Formats: sequence, C-alpha cells, structure tokens
Amino acid sequence: MAAGRILLLAALSATASAGAEAQSVFGIDGYGEFLYQRYDYGPNQNLPNGSEPDSRATIDVRRFNLEFYTVFGDDIAFEVEIEFEHGGTGSALELEYEEFGEYEFEVEKGGEVQLEQIHVTKSFSPAFNLRIGEITVPVGLTNSYHSPTHYLGSVRPESEGNLIPLTWHERGVAAFGAVRGVRYQVQVVNGLDATGFSSRNWIVEGKQQKFEQSLATDLAVAGRLEFSPLESLTVGASGYRGNSTGNRPKKDMEGIDGHVTIGAAHLVYRGEWLLARAGFLHGTLENSDRISARNAAISRNIQSPRTPVASAARGWSAEVGFDLGRALLRDDGSRLLPFVRYERYDPMHDTEERVFDVPRFDNSVTTLGVAWFLSEGVAVKADYSMRTVGRGAYNDENTFALALAFAENFFSSP
Repeated sequence: MAAGRILLLAALSATASAGAEAQSVFGIDGYGEFLYQRYDYGPNQNLPNGSEPDSRATIDVRRFNLEFYTVFGDDIAFEVEIEFEHGGTGSALELEYEEFGEYEFEVEKGGEVQLEQIHVTKSFSPAFNLRIGEITVPVGLTNSYHSPTHYLGSVRPESEGNLIPLTWHERGVAAFGAVRGVRYQVQVVNGLDATGFSSRNWIVEGKQQKFEQSLATDLAVAGRLEFSPLESLTVGASGYRGNSTGNRPKKDMEGIDGHVTIGAAHLVYRGEWLLARAGFLHGTLENSDRISARNAAISRNIQSPRTPVASAARGWSAEVGFDLGRALLRDDGSRLLPFVRYERYDPMHDTEERVFDVPRFDNSVTTLGVAWFLSEGVAVKADYSMRTVGRGAYNDENTFALALAFAENFFSSP
C-alpha cells in the first residue's frame, strides 16, 4: 500500500510539472489479523531438555493497523499509521534523577497502541523524494513487506523477527526514488539502545520504546536497493550501520563503541501460478562482550533481558506456494495456495571468547500449510510448524495455526 502511495505522489508531481491542475487526495488503508494457535509444548524453554510436552492454545487479535494519508497540492504528502496490538497494557519507564537516578515504572495507558509511522514527504521528481518523521527502516524482507497478505504463513518469518525489530520504525529523514528501474532508499535515523540486546533476540529489544523519548546521541544509516528484472520478480539488498552505546539511558559505556552492522538480501516472485519469497540476513555487533558485561550489571527496573549478546547473528527463510485454484480452472478471483516455508536462524551465530554460546537458540522451522485468498486483500490461512531446537539437542516444538488476514483500502478520494 505504501508503494502505491509513492507512485501516486510521483504521478501527481509529474502531472503538475506538465501544467495540469493539481489533485487533492485523502485515503484510509488498514490491515490486520486474527490468530489461533495450538501448541504441543510448554511456554518454558529454559528447562534442561527444552520445553516440556503440553497441550495449550491461544487466540488473539494480533494486530490492527490504520493508515491515513493525504496529498497537499501537487508534491507534499502526509501519512500516519497507528497499530493496535493484543489489547494488552501499555507502560513506560522514566529516569527519575530526584530519586537518585533510579528507573520508575509507570502504567500510562490501557491497550497496546503504537504510532508506527508519521511523516511528511516532499516529491521533487520520481527519482528524488524526501521524507521526514517516524519512518520504517527498510532492512530485511519483512519490514518492507509486512502486511499479512504479503506472506503465506499465519505469522511473519521467525528468522527475521528473532533478530531485528518487526516492524522497525525510527525517527529521521529519508531520500528515495527510482532511477533507471532501480528503486532506492537512504535513511539517517536514531540508533539503537544496547541495553535491550539479548541472547534470544539479538538486537530486537534495542529499539527504543520503553522511554517517553528516543535518544539520538548515536545515529544510524540504513539503505535499500530493489529492481525488477521481470514484471513478476523483485530482487534487492538492504543494510544498516549505527552505534548503540551512546543511546543507553545512563552514560555507563562512554568511550566504548557498539556498532551494529547488518546486510540482507531478498527476492519476491508473484506469478500467475506461483508465489515465492526468500530472505537472508547477517549482522554483527562490535564489543559484544563488553556490552554483555555492562548489561548484566544494570538495574532490574529497566526490564531488559540482561543476558549475554552475540557478536554475530544470522537467519534466512524461503516460502513457496502453488496456486491450486488456478490449476482447478477456477476463475472467481480467489487463490488457493498450498505452501511450504523453511527457515533457519541463530541469534548467537558467533560469540566473543567471554560470551557463552547458548545452543538452544539455533533453530530451524518447517511450515506446511494452505493460504486461501478470497480476494487480493483477504486471506484465510492454516498451517503446521515444526521447530527443531538447538539442532535437535532439545525437545521439538510444533504449532498448529489458523489466521484470518486482511489488507484493504477503506476509503480514497477523489
């Protein structure tokens, strides 16, 4: 949906530059998913043999996102995206210097609500646009293709969600456009906070959202390139680099760098009969041993994992679906796609000498399922995932899931 609005803005800009009258546009998009999951394992994965056998289930309104956008005149656009997750309880931390620099936990709102995007875009030409505000960091496959109708499984790939934030949004400025068929994005955004790094999820919780304001002492640069050699095929690469120790809430690592460097590649194929997606991601962390030691000593009130963090993490995934509906000569606009997804990820792919490599986080997941697209924007999904933990050294974990997903334009004018 966001890509369509970029093209709309570029088209309006081109129309205005040709002397035509500018159009006024306002629209509302949205996406969401309802999810039922049944597990054959318990929630505690820290037992000697891994999770114990169990039979439990959850049901959830996993997320509901609303996106409002408008175009002012011929070359300025505004967009805001609000996400509602789970119906849980939101909270925040404050650093109270009046209380000797202690962390104070405050419950501030009912329901988990996040402002995922809010930005203004100025279009100069299809080749060059500027965006300022809260923006999506375009690293990896899922951050740019995160709508539940973009992927076939009932949930987003674990191989990215256990290594980097999804969806990853930060505050900053971006330049983007298309030159000779190559689409590009370059961003400067606030960096991560190393206090949130952990063994299980690498840098995921380093995204700043516990405090009322994000620190920008350390900035980061992110970028993405994509092109389509075929109409149905998109291939691309993305990257990120930024320091993370200067954004810690207390200055406890002055003079010690903690640069996060990430490289990723992806492809998406959407053919008449076949849908396929694949992504690879590798990241490194500078001075991970010193960050691990410092994190182990921070206050429990910050509610960070306080576990060792690896110097490198790696993950990849691939899913392929075949349109059985077309094979059965259906012509009602629906698609019935049996699919398979395989992924492998290790948030502790490599560690410093003083950091213990926890083997149970080296996981592989095979998912078999079917996705029934009633239309382009509405899908019912059913799948069964089989997770091998620690290369088989721990108990396997299997999950059956049902999901209803949608992504639609609710309103647009003119």
